Amino acid sequence: MPFLSTLHLSNNHLTDSLETMNCSSSSKLETIYLSNNRLSGRILEPLSKFTNLKELYLSFQNTTDPFNFFSLGFKSLELLDLSGNAISRLNPGSPNLKELVLNNCNIEDFEGSPRMLLNSSLDALDLRSNAFQGSFPVISPRLSYVLASDNSFTGEIPLSLCNQTYLNLLDLAHNNFSCSIPRCLIISVQDVDLGNNNLIGRLPDLFYKLGLTRTLDGNRIADTFPFWLEELPKLKIIVLRSNMFHGPIYSPQHPLSFPELRMFDISRNNFTGSLPHDYFVNWSTPLLSTPQKVSQPLYMGDPFMYDYYPSMYLRNKGINMELEKIFLAYTSIDVSKNKLGGQIPESIGLLKSLIVLNLSNNDFTGHIPSSWANLTSLQSLDLSRNQLSGNIPKELATLSFLAYINVSHNKLTGQIPQSTQLGGQPKSSFEGNLNLCGRPLLESCFQDKVPSTPEAQEPEPSKQEQVFNWKAAAMGYGPGVLFGLAIGQVLYSYKPVLFFKLFRL
Repeated sequence: MPFLSTLHLSNNHLTDSLETMNCSSSSKLETIYLSNNRLSGRILEPLSKFTNLKELYLSFQNTTDPFNFFSLGFKSLELLDLSGNAISRLNPGSPNLKELVLNNCNIEDFEGSPRMLLNSSLDALDLRSNAFQGSFPVISPRLSYVLASDNSFTGEIPLSLCNQTYLNLLDLAHNNFSCSIPRCLIISVQDVDLGNNNLIGRLPDLFYKLGLTRTLDGNRIADTFPFWLEELPKLKIIVLRSNMFHGPIYSPQHPLSFPELRMFDISRNNFTGSLPHDYFVNWSTPLLSTPQKVSQPLYMGDPFMYDYYPSMYLRNKGINMELEKIFLAYTSIDVSKNKLGGQIPESIGLLKSLIVLNLSNNDFTGHIPSSWANLTSLQSLDLSRNQLSGNIPKELATLSFLAYINVSHNKLTGQIPQSTQLGGQPKSSFEGNLNLCGRPLLESCFQDKVPSTPEAQEPEPSKQEQVFNWKAAAMGYGPGVLFGLAIGQVLYSYKPVLFFKLFRL
């Protein structure tokens, strides 16, 4: 087959050596897929005879034999995927190589000098989940994608990253970088994940120029809330969890507006102050819109970039989970374990597509808003350990998707609204209140023991009318019907993680 240009042999049980293959230099082969086999012997050298070869996929060969250093014989090779194989050292090899995928290869160091990548032709480099230690290498300014999470890099984030003119993605999560984020790291990066390092100090003044996801959790950043995030119209994910942020998250001079935001996690910080009733009015169209069904699940990320998808930790339904892929329709707000006070904003009731809401471990007072009857997609609600009073609104019993609710350790009174969702919760979800009764608690309710108090009534008509006005105003911000939302299965995969591992206690 002299005119064959693409060969697909992945996901088979091939075990032979490629040294017996008839590799003609006159072959027209440009792309070879050999991933997930058990090839033995010399693998790269025989394939290098295909002089027109541009893309080579050899991931996960399940062989104990380490790959030899990359042969210089690949004169035309532009993409090489060796992920999941045994490679002891890194050497890019081919002079025209543009994309190099080496995740899960147990690589420990660089062949020769860490500066070996400086003059390479690489446009994309994937070094995730290896055994690298020490300083991060000096890389070529041509690199657009740098993925190096889950290693043991130490020291400072290198200033050489500031020279990346076209850096679209920077993932340095789960390393041991220390010191502060370089002030020069402001050039056109769309996605950045610096979570779970040892970063300290303040955020760079111009860090807002970055674009789609801001993941900085699990560090020691001490700063006030970055109100300039509102200047990122395409921002989808904000994760500031487990840092040392402090001060208010509301400013009359900086009302927050996130047109495309889906995930907002500022938990485990020292934020203080109260929130106005209309705090969420200008939030994203995805949160405000009624979810629409889609034929198949869609995920945040780029499936064409080594199947790269952003991931994050999340407390959902009382369990600490790791979202390895984030369903495009998934929406959550987590402000737990701060020092926020005052009444809960009524405008939360506008967020029709909200799935997870966690306000626990704060100092919120007043009633649970009855406007939450509009949260028809809500599956997980945690209001525990606040100072909330009055009755649990009967409207919560109408939320058919609500699988988890926790209102324990507040000052709530009266009868727990009866429904399959609420009655099926454990007793611990309602314990520690002033005078709650009814299922699932053992205390029964009698009409003459449940006085009608002003605190137990619904909000004033004027306030409720104001919420509807906010609703109309908020819907004016959106483009209409949101594309790509679904309620069904929101997690592609998750795994419970130990609390101390998640929060580094």
